[in-house]
Amino acid sequence: MIRKALFVALAALLVFGAVGCAKKEEPAATTETAAPATPAKEEPKAGEMVLIPAGEFILGSNDDKLTSAYPEHKVNLPAFWIDKYEVTNAEFLKFSIDKSYSGEGAKEGKDWRQFVSAATYNNPVVFITWNDAKAYCEGQGKRLPTEEEWEKAARGASGFRYPWGEKWEPGRSNVYETGSRNPGPIGEYEDVSPYGVRDMLGNVQEWTGSWYKAYKGSVKGDPNFGERYRVVRGASSRLYGSRFGLWIRSAYVPNALYDFGCRCAKDATPEEAAKAAAK
Repeated sequence: MIRKALFVALAALLVFGAVGCAKKEEPAATTETAAPATPAKEEPKAGEMVLIPAGEFILGSNDDKLTSAYPEHKVNLPAFWIDKYEVTNAEFLKFSIDKSYSGEGAKEGKDWRQFVSAATYNNPVVFITWNDAKAYCEGQGKRLPTEEEWEKAARGASGFRYPWGEKWEPGRSNVYETGSRNPGPIGEYEDVSPYGVRDMLGNVQEWTGSWYKAYKGSVKGDPNFGERYRVVRGASSRLYGSRFGLWIRSAYVPNALYDFGCRCAKDATPEEAAKAAAK
């Protein structure tokens, strides 16, 4: 992880706005909050990845035929790597300086730099466009995960509703019920998938590399299907986690600027795939 002192020194090279997250929609007020989450025992490492083994997993859901996630079906993926944590402000800042990359939002005066400070250096980067996320991952020698890869890494081979299983457990993820209403440091919650990938349900929603297209067998005639919108996955600190399912799909134009972040993926080599299969 990039040291805080180094981050502050780098941050002095940029002009930052106010810390926080702009909101797309304010949920109804509530006085109920979940029990405090148990802090993670490990210290996150920048760029750390998890190897996901090859094989079948359950994609989508049969809960409602009118959703874009219908129908539930099995997909077989080759082995791949995915970031254990969401990309942080510190990581994206370092990338922007190393590559002289300002980001698409800089043209509009509203982008990720407005939400960065020494206090949020280990929070997920937000207000990056799909193109910003793609540029970052490619700058690390990686790529954005497909939505199929994202869902397998989040749900496991059995297709859990939440990263930890089928039952909602308050306080395990940075979602609306927890009460923060803002992104927090990566890995702070016990929001851990069967493969050990962190913050797949809460904290921030994440860009994937996939176009928003219908699943085979879908009965929903959505005019938005096609190659206009990119898929965003996961919930966030502003969405109700208890009402969420990891199969839920959202989609936005690639230059959308909301509180979305990302994590990266890459293909596994044959040797790495064999190692994963042997476990």
